[in-house]
Amino acid sequence: MPLICIDGTTVSITVDGPQKIAKTSDTVATSTMNTMKIDGKSILLEADLADWLSGYQTAYDHSSYSGGKAQGDAITGISNLTTKTFSSAQVVKADTVIKGTLKVTAPATDSKGSKDPVSTINVTIKITDPAQTYSKST
Repeated sequence: MPLICIDGTTVSITVDGPQKIAKTSDTVATSTMNTMKIDGKSILLEADLADWLSGYQTAYDHSSYSGGKAQGDAITGISNLTTKTFSSAQVVKADTVIKGTLKVTAPATDSKGSKDPVSTINVTIKITDPAQTYSKST
């Protein structure tokens, strides 16, 4: 069974399109409302991913446009969660893959000052470090 992710999980963010983002990895913290734990550390839930994504910000470039800014918007798809172990909570595992969107908050511009027409950037988020090495639950 893949490891269950906990507070401090590291993720990689890749773009599903022609844009390039500056911040391609980040650490996901659990919410203070989460009471499920493994060895004293909070278990990462789907809701924690949504909270993290809403606060994620990065610079982006797109073709001849540069200097844009984007912020996490929404989770559009998620695979490999588990609900069997911990009541009905959506627990994130090391093999969970998240599809999401970033909304452009400041469009990139080209050398003539024209703004990038793209308003949404599609991304894939994968777990690169679940922040633990075994799956003992308490």
